[in-house]
Amino acid sequence: MRKNKETVLSSSGIYYLNFSNLQKDGLLHGFTLRAGGVSPPPYDSLNLGLHVGDRPENVHRNRRLLAKSLGFAPEVITSGCQVHGTVIREVGAGQRGLGHATMEDALPETDGLLTAEPGVVLASYAADCAVLFYFDPEQRWVGLAHAGWRGAVLGMGALMVESLVQRGCRREDLCVAVSPAIGFCCYEVGEEVVAAVDSRLHRQVFRTERGKVYFNLSHFLCLQLTDAGISKNRLFKSCYCTSCRRDMFYSYRAAGGRTGRMAGVIALLW
Repeated sequence: MRKNKETVLSSSGIYYLNFSNLQKDGLLHGFTLRAGGVSPPPYDSLNLGLHVGDRPENVHRNRRLLAKSLGFAPEVITSGCQVHGTVIREVGAGQRGLGHATMEDALPETDGLLTAEPGVVLASYAADCAVLFYFDPEQRWVGLAHAGWRGAVLGMGALMVESLVQRGCRREDLCVAVSPAIGFCCYEVGEEVVAAVDSRLHRQVFRTERGKVYFNLSHFLCLQLTDAGISKNRLFKSCYCTSCRRDMFYSYRAAGGRTGRMAGVIALLW
């Protein structure tokens, strides 16, 4: 993980993170920052979530701005209706664009997306949860997964690996990046989270301070991924905490539940 890095890039006034382990020929990816859009407070300004209370026309314009900045048509953005679960769906040409304009036709109850179809742009939305990016440069598969604590403890990170292996990918070839998420510094959790995590991992992923328990979501996901066979030198974890850096990111926890969403996007260009 140490050899990789993340870089803030900009195009046409839109800012996004790029991960060095995913900088491969024929691959488009990015994790958006909150600046550069048209949404008013509390969604200011590049809110990309249709489900948070922002006006749909603002989100549509923001999605067009993102598409223009990264060089694709907004109509090919493909999304699931995220429910903090572990349903993973393969997206082919026939599903391209589902969820781009309305939540009504987004893939139902879907937190994981996979495709080997060039020109399909997968999108996942978050504001403290992690977005996991997957790429197999040999078999040419990409994937995105939305993982908060519920999806994480249900094994979403490893389930995505298994889904890709079932499609002919080799674990040792997979490159994975974990987006910015709420950090160990800020993620106070209750006993339900502690009880849901294997007790053998408690020392690695929890800390107690002044009677409060904090959870290291990103590290927990990385432990899952390496246990699933992902090589450490092909795995990257962002250093940003979304709660600490509200100037850059949306944070559901820090905003009291009313805020916008960043997007993770990934696509095969050929």
